[in-house]
Amino acid sequence: MLGSKYLDEMLHSGVSTTKYSQGQQNGRSDLKLIPSHCPNVALNPNNFDCVLLDYRLPDGDGLSLVKAVRGAGIKVPLVVLTGQGDEQIAVDLMKAGASDYLPKSKVSPETLSRSLRHAVRIYRAEREAELVTQRLRESEERYRLVLEGSNDGIWDWDIVTQEIYCNDRLYEIIGLSPSEHQITSKSFFERLHPEDQARVKQAVDAHLQDLVELNLEFRLLHTSGEYRYCIARGKAQRDTQGSPLRMSGVISDITQRKRAEESLRFLAEASTLLSASLDYQTTLENLAKLAVPRLADWCAIDVVRPDLTYSRLAVAHVNPEKEKLVWELQRRYPPKGDEDYGYPKVLRTGESYAHFDVSDEFLTTVARDIGHLELFRQLNHKSYICVPLQVGDKTLGSISFVWSESGRRYTQADLELAEDLARRAALAAENARLYREAQEASQSLRQVVTILDQQQQQLRTLQQLTNLLNQRLTNLPCLLREMVGALVKTIPGAQFCFIMLKNPQCNGLLLSVTAGIGTEKLRFEDALPPSLREVPPTEALLSEVFVTGKSQLIQRLDRDSQHLEDVPAAMYSVTIESVQAGRLGVLAIGNWHNPNAFDEEDQKLLVAVGEQAAIAIDNARMIKALEEQETRLEFQNQMLAQQNQELESQRQQVLRQNEELESQRQQVLLQNLQLLEAARLKSQFLATMSHELRTPMNAVIGFSQLLLRQRQSSLIPQQVDMVERILNNGKNLLTLINEILDLSKIEAGRLELKLETFNLVQLLRATIEELRSLAEEKHLELDIQADLQNPNVSNDSVRLRQIFVNLLSNAIKFTESGKVQVEVKEISSEQLTIIVKDTGIGIAQEDLKHIFEEFRQIDQTTTRKYSGTGLGLAITESLVKLMQGTITVESQLGEGSTFRVELPRLVPAERECKCFQSAKPANNSTASVSAPSCNDKINHCTGLKASTQDCSVSSESLKESGIGKILY
Repeated sequence: MLGSKYLDEMLHSGVSTTKYSQGQQNGRSDLKLIPSHCPNVALNPNNFDCVLLDYRLPDGDGLSLVKAVRGAGIKVPLVVLTGQGDEQIAVDLMKAGASDYLPKSKVSPETLSRSLRHAVRIYRAEREAELVTQRLRESEERYRLVLEGSNDGIWDWDIVTQEIYCNDRLYEIIGLSPSEHQITSKSFFERLHPEDQARVKQAVDAHLQDLVELNLEFRLLHTSGEYRYCIARGKAQRDTQGSPLRMSGVISDITQRKRAEESLRFLAEASTLLSASLDYQTTLENLAKLAVPRLADWCAIDVVRPDLTYSRLAVAHVNPEKEKLVWELQRRYPPKGDEDYGYPKVLRTGESYAHFDVSDEFLTTVARDIGHLELFRQLNHKSYICVPLQVGDKTLGSISFVWSESGRRYTQADLELAEDLARRAALAAENARLYREAQEASQSLRQVVTILDQQQQQLRTLQQLTNLLNQRLTNLPCLLREMVGALVKTIPGAQFCFIMLKNPQCNGLLLSVTAGIGTEKLRFEDALPPSLREVPPTEALLSEVFVTGKSQLIQRLDRDSQHLEDVPAAMYSVTIESVQAGRLGVLAIGNWHNPNAFDEEDQKLLVAVGEQAAIAIDNARMIKALEEQETRLEFQNQMLAQQNQELESQRQQVLRQNEELESQRQQVLLQNLQLLEAARLKSQFLATMSHELRTPMNAVIGFSQLLLRQRQSSLIPQQVDMVERILNNGKNLLTLINEILDLSKIEAGRLELKLETFNLVQLLRATIEELRSLAEEKHLELDIQADLQNPNVSNDSVRLRQIFVNLLSNAIKFTESGKVQVEVKEISSEQLTIIVKDTGIGIAQEDLKHIFEEFRQIDQTTTRKYSGTGLGLAITESLVKLMQGTITVESQLGEGSTFRVELPRLVPAERECKCFQSAKPANNSTASVSAPSCNDKINHCTGLKASTQDCSVSSESLKESGIGKILY
């Protein structure tokens, strides 16, 4: 610790500054004295943490030194000791850049240490912040240089606002201008290839939800119309709860790399294809198919013949139906040889020709006539290149590539790829041609050497078979076995031989004898899978030969298929046919491995053997037929006797069944008559009781209204309440009577419509206003939305109001909270729909099929919450059908119901006199109908305004009940 006196003496001993270092070693701070005449040289910020100096120096003052140090850019903390009362000096020092000042009178080890430590902490914090800022600037500069060098697009997606920030490179990849377009998440996803959209969305969702790394490849639509291959990498930034806020990353354009890879793959595949066959024409045909649609929408290969004429060898089109147009173009307009465009020029000059953008004007110029131009337009040339097939200086032909329906355009890179492909194709075609010529020469020599040997062997075999036929006429199986064995030995390519004779029982072929190797692998039933139908089973092929009578050579060309191991590579079959009995069977020889095992001489020998075999088989069968005829006749007699017994038993059984059916029919007729009579009596009873009940009910209602209207002796409130209850319950009961009467009319077919023209919207609004008090009692919203250009309809307004009242009262009754909404819409100019939707209790799915049945309620108990008879919806459905309309309902339990009534705007006039004839069965509601299983009655709530049938009692009803005598 420093004493005050010692510190003062030290600072005035010719040294002007003091350094206090916080870099403690062994628990002590370092203190160093610096000469005052060279502070700028000695004050290295890397060596000192703080400088302590006296304001009064031997060669100046502390203020000048502070200004000099700060002017030199030295930021080390400066703590100055001042005298008592030098407050202005302290202010000047702080303005000049001093970190702190201490009056000498207040200096103590504690204050000095506190001031120095405070200055050091601030200095170190500022220096560290400056270093961090410098490193950040350097990092940002390096990041900017890396991005510019990587040529990647940068994107920053704000998930909240769905806006995407993109750098200029990303706009360049898409082909848009940053000043003219703003990319959003929606517009970006629309530019994705349709096949990649679902995969990209799935990858983004997986990253946002499951933290899966986002690194995927996709195709992005460029403004030029082509799709560019891109790789996107990104990472989401999340809030404290882990929810994603934004997502940033880069997009790299890998189109050139993809095209290069595709070109290499295409050339490798083409090389494999070209080397797969040594047949000249097959090689070029496969090449044309390979180029479509990878390099063209259609491709044509033309060759130069030995007479220097041009011939089209192969055509492939992305649309097989248009291939004939390419052939027709060549047939109708063959090249003249002096054309300055297209493949004639390439064949003449041996140089490639390209027309990257084919216009209609160009086609018009080169077309010879209208038909020529029409063919060009049908083939829809958009871009065209043609390259020569050359070997050395010799031009073998040309390959034409055309983009048409796809709308793509060729580039110079495509032309170079086509030229490379043509060079490979030319070499393969030349090799195939040379190989074919060598094979043809060798084959000709071998044929000349072997033909005589084969003919001699065939003559010897025919002689042997003739001798066998003469010796063994009675032993047919042994004879046939000798024949097939001789054929296998005689014909070099015959590895097996067999005879199948006609089976008289099924008109099929039955294997009789075999010889040779592998006969156990022959399949004599249709067991091949559908994909191998081009090689039918053995029995099917032999059956075809047997039916047609024509000899047939079957060759299996697909030698590599594993599914065809048990199918002969070659098989020749002929019919065994006699003059007397016709076709007797089939004689066949085969080879398992060589499709070309049999030549024309072998076939002639087999035909001759078949003729000889037919004679022997026919003779042997005639002898056997005579022996079997007597046995067959006896067996047939026994069978006929047994069949007669069975027929007699069946006749007796049919008679008994007819008697039982007649008895059952009589019972059904009787039951139907009883049911019809019961239905008639029920309808008659309901109609009679309804008329009988209306008379006293009209009297009760009329007298109740008179009691309420009298003025001379007013009723007391209790009496008024009782009379009102009588009146309301009377109206309710009258409504039930009216509904029962309507039901009886419907079932009897006597309900008629009284058509008139009226405003549908006004009718609906008036009805809603009448029912609004019921909705207000339950605090329900009740409104209507009408969207009709023409509100006028032709219908029965009374019955239509009855339908609407039933539906709306049901909706109010079964809704405890929420709202009831009515919508009126036009389906068409001739069809309207009325929708009543509520938020009530809803209906279970199993109750939907019963909703329109008479007297049907979901809750059938005596303690049910909602009252009613269950007739409202039954009558409603009958009225809707009478109006040629339909009613359906959609509902879920606990989620409310929606009734939809569709009616014609104009009910046909003939319906006015027609009635609903047939009584509705109990299960006649459609499966789509669902509504509250209730009685839908308007009159079950006190205070409800009644419909036309049950409104205030008219003068006629009063007279009918006898009250009219008092009033009139």
